Amino acid sequence: MKMPFNLKHTSAIMIAISILSYGSLSHGQQYWHGDSSGVEWFPTGKNLTYTKSDERIHPLLTEHSRKMDQGIFKVGDNAYMAYGYALTSPVFVDGPTGVIIIDPPEDVEKAKQTLAAFRKYSNKPIVAIMYSHWHVDHYAGVRGYVSDEDVESGNVKIIAHDTFLDTVIASSSGGDGPIIGARVDYSLGTLLDLGPEGRINGGLGPDFESNLITLIPPTDVFSKELDLELGGLKVHFEWVPSEASDEIIAWFPDLKLLHTAEVVQGESFPNLHTIRGSKYREPERWFKTIDSMRRFPAQYMMSSHGRPVSGVEDVANVLTSYRDAIQYVFDQTIRYMNLGYLPDELVQVVTLPKELAEHPWLGDFYGGVKHSVRQIYVGQLGWFEGDPTFLDPLNNIEASKRYIKLMGGQENVISEAEKATAQGDHQWSAELLTHVIRLDKNNMTARQLKANNLREIGFTLMNNNWRNWHMTSALELEGKLDYSKAINLQAPDLVKVFPLSAIFEGLRFRVDGQRLAKDKVNMTLGITISDTKDEFSMTLRNGVMEFIETKPANADIQLTLTTATLASILTNSPAGDKHSPSLHAPIDKLHAAIENENVEITIGGTDDLNKFFSYIDAPNTEKFSITLK
Repeated sequence: MKMPFNLKHTSAIMIAISILSYGSLSHGQQYWHGDSSGVEWFPTGKNLTYTKSDERIHPLLTEHSRKMDQGIFKVGDNAYMAYGYALTSPVFVDGPTGVIIIDPPEDVEKAKQTLAAFRKYSNKPIVAIMYSHWHVDHYAGVRGYVSDEDVESGNVKIIAHDTFLDTVIASSSGGDGPIIGARVDYSLGTLLDLGPEGRINGGLGPDFESNLITLIPPTDVFSKELDLELGGLKVHFEWVPSEASDEIIAWFPDLKLLHTAEVVQGESFPNLHTIRGSKYREPERWFKTIDSMRRFPAQYMMSSHGRPVSGVEDVANVLTSYRDAIQYVFDQTIRYMNLGYLPDELVQVVTLPKELAEHPWLGDFYGGVKHSVRQIYVGQLGWFEGDPTFLDPLNNIEASKRYIKLMGGQENVISEAEKATAQGDHQWSAELLTHVIRLDKNNMTARQLKANNLREIGFTLMNNNWRNWHMTSALELEGKLDYSKAINLQAPDLVKVFPLSAIFEGLRFRVDGQRLAKDKVNMTLGITISDTKDEFSMTLRNGVMEFIETKPANADIQLTLTTATLASILTNSPAGDKHSPSLHAPIDKLHAAIENENVEITIGGTDDLNKFFSYIDAPNTEKFSITLK
């Protein structure tokens, strides 16, 4: 195997390691950033990442793992961070009369572990939980901290932005939730084993493994700002759109503590774009959001990811450098776009200045300048680069067929790819083999060779998301992926707290529009929920399903049932089973409910019902290819 790293440059690499690991060489081995006073570190002696040096791992990525030792940070007199237990590091603020928790991590068991670690320092009751935003690693462990009864009794408040629940719904039961969920596994390495040919760390924390995702809806939501007294402490919550559209932060004026949520996205350059997929994250709004946070006279900074920062000047330095890096990449990308540069050219010229590139909070471990630059172009101008040849290009399979014919057939292409591999040109070899695989997905010679090339590229990468994707795709090409570890963003506990309207609305993304339009169907299904008196209607026409929260004037089918019956029909997952589909409306269960007289059909009949649901796809339970295309 070709060794990715030249040991002649070890000394230069180690200097960079020291800078990126600890923030300043003068601070030596201090395990947090900034002043030596005001913070204490209590390690458990564990580290859940891969920390061994290996020629198959970028040395800076190995050092990044070594920043993830597990333990508790005590910040000031009242704040504790459970660090190294999960992708997100929950913070426990110990007030005079109760505890405020910021960001339950991605799994209930991980949350329980962090609570047990914190309980060594305080036994006060939990009085509030803050969800900083809708990403699963910032709320899913909530039932590891509190129960529904705790919240319903009023003993615990749950604070979030007023768009939080809608955004969670859109990313799971509706919209692009299924494809995003599949791509999360590739980006965060959840399907990989820990090791030099697998996952090294989670970029923002040790890993993103999640076996039980839960959600308790917020009790206190706001649009811009909210001031509360919680646990005997004054807390100022503020909406800060940035990495997420519903992001909120917390400022504790009495403690001089600023929790920046994921506006400052760990000790890494921010994910101005996430390769797993997301709506456009506006960089200009993001760095101006950080500007609004700089007005707080923070002595301490804690974040959802990354270690604490101590000292007014050090906090100011992190915030200023972070916003400057975002502005630099955005402004310079726009500058070159205005000179006619295209994405392939932009990534060659837009790089961070040395001072920012070597800043301890701006390493290339999670977000990355290159994929951010590409997304800025698309976000500002769209996908069309200007050459009309590619307004309506040949289908990529047809184009590959013609390229292979020009190159003398598949065997010639594979032969050239083998030569490129032998010369260490793994990128070119992988690109050549992609044409062969498009035409013959069963060509295991091409698939194995491409898998080998992707691994060799991955060995050289510092960026966790890029590396994970290369390694996961290699396993997919080999047919060796273990999907039992896949994240389920449609987990049953999420679905049961969603409004019924959201679940019905999500069905429209499963309508077979072409067949519906071809058959010229126009049908309306009305649903009455007898115990709540809620009324809904769904109309199929012109290839779409329109959902309305009112009783239809002229229904072809009218059903009456209870909330409990509807929930049993719509949910098809036993509790705790993270892999079973959870957003079903299976027609057989509906028929069973009708036979058991739990559903009454007051208009129409079972044949009409069958016809209506025949145009709605059953949820996809098969894993689909991401790379093998």
